[in-house]
Amino acid sequence: MNHDHMEHMQHMHEHGASFPFLSLLAGFFLLGAVYYGFRFFNTKYLTKVNGYLDRENEVWHGACMVGMVSCLAPTWFGIADWFWQIAFAVGTAWYLVRAFTYGRSLPYNKQWYDFAHAAMMFGMWWMFAAPVSGIVVTVVFTAYWTWFGSYYAMRLYNDFKKPHWLSFGQDIAHFVMAVVMALMMVFPATFMGHQHNMSALPANDMSEPICTSPVSAPAPVPATAADPAGPVQDSSGGHVHEHHGAPAATK
Repeated sequence: MNHDHMEHMQHMHEHGASFPFLSLLAGFFLLGAVYYGFRFFNTKYLTKVNGYLDRENEVWHGACMVGMVSCLAPTWFGIADWFWQIAFAVGTAWYLVRAFTYGRSLPYNKQWYDFAHAAMMFGMWWMFAAPVSGIVVTVVFTAYWTWFGSYYAMRLYNDFKKPHWLSFGQDIAHFVMAVVMALMMVFPATFMGHQHNMSALPANDMSEPICTSPVSAPAPVPATAADPAGPVQDSSGGHVHEHHGAPAATK
């Protein structure tokens, strides 16, 4: 990543700091968590409307909503990253197992639904883990979330033909999540701004997880009176250099 692009992202971050769009997005997903909580605890109503009950979907979709809140506004819950890494790894495995076993026999389910949900869980896990990075990873995940969002955009269109708040709620939650996740892949720094100093990010890499809880993140080293600038991390070699005021004038 070149220097001009880093300065551009830093400028966007500073310009957007006065508008709490990450908090607004987090608020939307918090409402989504409440929505799925309502679905989970009102099984008779859900069964009456949909004609079936799938508690697993309610649990894992609710987990995705809360996970998005923790990603976009990590101080709201203060949940450590390892929790989400384990939870979404379990969710990924859960839907893969379901796709190859009993999921195929469920009358209201299709195998590709389970594969799509496994990929959704895997994408959430990636946001908190980021084991590797690169253009291939970005393209693959962006393509998936674009397809995912397009599918639910069509479902939203059909919702207006036979409107019901339950179907609209689940489709808008999926659609907005897909859009946000795609944007996270293309513009990661915009969503990392709540936890990172943009000017301190490596100039050639974006390998850090986009979603990082303050519980998991290392505490910043404070500046001192003798060293007002504080230590500076050298991203090329991993060594720490210290500023000690202005350099002496040469004669």
